[in-house]
Amino acid sequence: MEFLGIGLAIGLASFGEAMVVKQTIESVARQPEISGTLRTFMIIGAALVETGIIFAFILGLLLWIKM
Repeated sequence: MEFLGIGLAIGLASFGEAMVVKQTIESVARQPEISGTLRTFMIIGAALVETGIIFAFILGLLLWIKM
């Protein structure tokens, strides 16, 4: 049951990261002059979302080793 929860967490975090990139691309398409600022914010946002994925992956490995 723990693995199902971890898989769900990783899946939702990946979806969140995809939404960050999607919104950034749409914003750059609307206002190309602020692409540098948006790129910076997108990288920071993607890094924050990615830490959740990494933590869930490590937790999954620890639970797998425990079993």
